[in-house]
Amino acid sequence: MANNTEWNLRFNEAVELYHKGVKGNKKAAQQAYHLFETLASEKPNHIESLGYYGSATALLARDTPIPKDKKKYALEGLKMLDQAVSKEPKNYTIRILRGNVCAKMPESVFHRTSTAIEDFEMLVDAYKNDSTVLSENTYQSILNELEKAKKRIKY
Repeated sequence: MANNTEWNLRFNEAVELYHKGVKGNKKAAQQAYHLFETLASEKPNHIESLGYYGSATALLARDTPIPKDKKKYALEGLKMLDQAVSKEPKNYTIRILRGNVCAKMPESVFHRTSTAIEDFEMLVDAYKNDSTVLSENTYQSILNELEKAKKRIKY
């Protein structure tokens, strides 16, 4: 039991680092990446750790100055996020992560805006059916990102 508790504490720490990384803290993004790498290998069936690992990998793509590494990390992150969604398509956390990553990817290179729209629409529908599945702030943020994504590809 203590082992599981320790793993959960490290997972929560990695999530905190990840959110700091999303806000631009490159060191926290790297720390989150390495921690999620370890957590995902320790519990390969824990889908949220795989999703966060994929999203943290995409943060490395954002932060690296080396163009070929940008694409490599982006594709690796997207692959993990797609795997996580295929394993748990109704997991809202995974859909938020993948939707946000896909919405930030350059459409001309990755062609993933339609994936972001799919994820955001699924989340909007879920919220309309049960407003307890997302916070009001998260829901408003998703609506905003959905609108931007639709404009990007003239949906």
